[in-house]
Amino acid sequence: MAVLAIIIVVVVLIIAAAIAVGITIIKNAKYKELETEVLKKLNFSNWNIVPYFDELVTVKSRQALLKYDDIKFFKENKEKLAQAKAVIKRKNKIANILSGFLNDNEYKENSQYYRIVKQISTVIRNAKAYRICVTYISHAGNNLGSRELALSQYDIDKFEKDPSLLMGKGEYNKFLKEQEKGALNQKQHDYYERVNKLIDYTNENKSFLFIKGSAEQLDNLIARLFDRTVNGIKKIKDINSEEWGIIANFITQIEKEVKEVVNRNQRILEYYNSPAFLKIKETCEVLMSAQREFNEYIKEKVDSISQLFGTRVIRDETINEDKYQYIRPYKKTITPFTAEVSAAVFASAENNPLEYVIKYFYPNKNLYPEQIRKLHLLVEELATLKDAKLIIDNYKKEYQQYIKDVPDYIMEEDETGFYSKLGFANIDESVLAVEYTFSYTSGGGMAKRKFSVPMTEETIVELIRALEKRLTESAFTKEQRALMTNKLREFIKKRDNYTCCNCGNSIHNEPNLLLEIDHIIPVSKGGCTVEENLQTLCWKCNRAKSNKILNEKLTLN
Repeated sequence: MAVLAIIIVVVVLIIAAAIAVGITIIKNAKYKELETEVLKKLNFSNWNIVPYFDELVTVKSRQALLKYDDIKFFKENKEKLAQAKAVIKRKNKIANILSGFLNDNEYKENSQYYRIVKQISTVIRNAKAYRICVTYISHAGNNLGSRELALSQYDIDKFEKDPSLLMGKGEYNKFLKEQEKGALNQKQHDYYERVNKLIDYTNENKSFLFIKGSAEQLDNLIARLFDRTVNGIKKIKDINSEEWGIIANFITQIEKEVKEVVNRNQRILEYYNSPAFLKIKETCEVLMSAQREFNEYIKEKVDSISQLFGTRVIRDETINEDKYQYIRPYKKTITPFTAEVSAAVFASAENNPLEYVIKYFYPNKNLYPEQIRKLHLLVEELATLKDAKLIIDNYKKEYQQYIKDVPDYIMEEDETGFYSKLGFANIDESVLAVEYTFSYTSGGGMAKRKFSVPMTEETIVELIRALEKRLTESAFTKEQRALMTNKLREFIKKRDNYTCCNCGNSIHNEPNLLLEIDHIIPVSKGGCTVEENLQTLCWKCNRAKSNKILNEKLTLN
């Protein structure tokens, strides 16, 4: 009986063991199935995607083992720093994927899920740091101890933020110098950017200026800015120099003055768009209709002055050459009648201005005949415009009763623009004062000098005579003729009793009548400037006659 009992117990145990093994096999099969599915979902080939240790280091003494740290590792293996950064980045990415999976997945109800959790937790733990295993191996080859260095993202970043941690003394000193140089370059760049922003602001606003002289004000301000900053910034070699503060204050002051000029003009623009001004303009437009033709005629005369020498436009140029090429160009206002010359030429031109006017502005002798004709015409046109300016001033006085409540700053700062917007012809003083300018600027831009040769009637006569002397004998004979001087103009007007020889209108009937002296036989057809070929015409008749001559020319061509 005892033997039978023992046999039964053994059989039972064997069956139980077989059942347990069967259950384990089934569980393992289910786990493998779950594991395969999870790895596939995670896009991992296995769980060994993150090793525990990333680097293995061997040292030869216990002291070396105890003192070994991350600084020593990266000093000896500088190329490993970028590798460590990449490893940390990869580990963090994997840890984030796994953590996200644990937070949300459809396998949580699976009986084998806990094993997946355990496996994932191990991988996440391995991924928490960049690990270096430091092992002390004796000369006999025995493993006498080891320690682990675990570096986080913060530990890796500190070496990038402060590269000096991995440098020797000489390398560190060199690094400091490079840092100082970099900081100085950055400071210079920041200051150049301040200058460039101010230049951009000024360029953008120059086309919106109304007040006479505003463009020149901005030119002078930017010239001062260039003189003080362009090359001065580059010359400062110490980032802590007091000169930085001086330059900063200077830029701030120039910026303030530039904005004041722009704001004054902006205020005027706002007034011209206001109902108050539009009301005045509407009233004046009704009154202006009677003299609109006269205003158009004067505008034609003003335009003809420009056409005599080419269109009067501004050109863009940098005021001061920036040899370091850090500064953007500035749109400097300059007339076409300006010659930039050397110091030697400048001195010679001051002593003999007319000779150098011819040399720089009349270089082609073949063009002298046409240029002489233009100069004759210039004398006549300027005289007419001077008379017209007096008439326009009289018209302005007559309109005062209709111009009420105009802000003082408008008349003080933009009187010419105000009347131009009302429809009055505008004869700018610069049109009546044609001049040639010689300018000298030193290489560094610090020394600047200029002088002008105004084209008065007397100077124009001298210029014509000088050009005629340079012509060949035949060309001189052909071009020589008397000038229409102010004295001659007044003589003809007085002779004709200040009355138009065509329509009979006179200043006795119309005090503001513009009278002009006309060549009966046009100069273009061989007419001379002599009393017998001159007559007084009012501007309307002279304009009509000019049109007929123009039409006749077109027909002949």
